[in-house]
Amino acid sequence: MATKKKFDAVAESRKWRIATGKKLSAMDDAERLDYLNQDVAGKLQALRTKAASSKARRPRKAPRKRNVKA
Repeated sequence: MATKKKFDAVAESRKWRIATGKKLSAMDDAERLDYLNQDVAGKLQALRTKAASSKARRPRKAPRKRNVKA
């Protein structure tokens, strides 16, 4: 018996792209740039906070000592 998909990622992505395209096409150039820059700034801030918190939890490794024979 085949199972039915509960979530279709391709269809959802297509719906999102169509809706976003309609929203952006309704805006003028300045509004569009402000909207897109705001989105990018939010994503960058989220990445920065995520990176800072992950680095804080990680202990530092001791530097590796090399055995140099002359």
